[in-house]
This record gives sequence, C-alpha cells and structure tokens, in this order.
Amino acid sequence: MIAFDSIPDLTGPAPGAGRSTALSGLRPSRRRTVLKAVALGALTIGSSALTLPGRARAETGPNALTGWDRTDCRDAYPTGYPEDADTGGEFVGTYAACYAGAWRSSEFCEGGWHKYGTVTVGDVQVDHMPVATTCGTVTAKNAWRWTTPDGRVYRCSDGFSTYWGGGHTGQTYLTICRARV
Repeated sequence: MIAFDSIPDLTGPAPGAGRSTALSGLRPSRRRTVLKAVALGALTIGSSALTLPGRARAETGPNALTGWDRTDCRDAYPTGYPEDADTGGEFVGTYAACYAGAWRSSEFCEGGWHKYGTVTVGDVQVDHMPVATTCGTVTAKNAWRWTTPDGRVYRCSDGFSTYWGGGHTGQTYLTICRARV
C-alpha cells in the first residue's frame, strides 16, 4: 500500500531525484507545452476509445421485441441459411435477404419491424402478431439482420398473420417483414 506522504509533490522533483534528460534541450516553458500536448493526446485517444462501437448487442424494437445485430446472421444461425426471395413488397426482384415463412415482404412491416394489430385489405381482415420464438437456433428472438451482396443491410422481423374473409377462415401463416436499416 502506498502511504500518502510518499506520493511525490507535483510542483517539484522528488527528494534525491536527479535531473531528467528527457526534453532537456527545450526551455522549461517549451517542455511544459510538449508535456501538455502529450497529456491532451492521451485524453483524446482515451475518450475516442470510449465512443467506438462495442460488441454487437441485440437491438430492441416495438413491444420490447429483440433482434440480432450482426449483419451476417452468425449470431442467430451459426451455419448460415439459404435466403429466400421476397414474395411481395418493394424488394421483389432484388437480392434475397430473409428466409422461411409463408411470405416475405416489406408489406408486413411497420416502423422497420413486423406489424402488430389488425388491418383490413379489401374484404380480408388480417391480424398481425410479431413473435420472438422463431429467429435463431439456440436463442430465439424476433428479428435478424442480413447484408446483401450490394452492401445493403436489412432487418427480417418474424410474425404470424391470420387471415379472415375472402375465402380464409382463420388460417395463420409465419410471415417475415423485410425492412431496410
């Protein structure tokens, strides 16, 4: 343990200390300037390191749903997965990003996540319910991210959509919201 009285005084050299040869070629005022610059540089580097992004953390969406953050999906699916083309929406005909589900489309999205609630499309009522039980092989979450070969990143958010009317009698399907992030 260090005794308080053994800490050297900042205003002068420690008793019995010899003269430092570091920066000895500079005038005392210049030495202080150099030392201040070194200290400022260390503080700048230290504070910059605090603002750098850390490990990927699961993002949180509406209704406290969580998703995977990595853009190669290795956190959710360590061996990867075969992407499926979108079945509707604005990304039909582009690189596939999501997989599984009866349908994959931006039309199942609201605010970048799977819709929640009831909508009417023509004479069909659709009940959307995001779920956090299908995405991932070990730990299930609601969504994952994927980077397509053109460098664009998408969120694939899972949900169930139940259809009533127009020939449907309450059929429920796994549907995937594909949103650009």
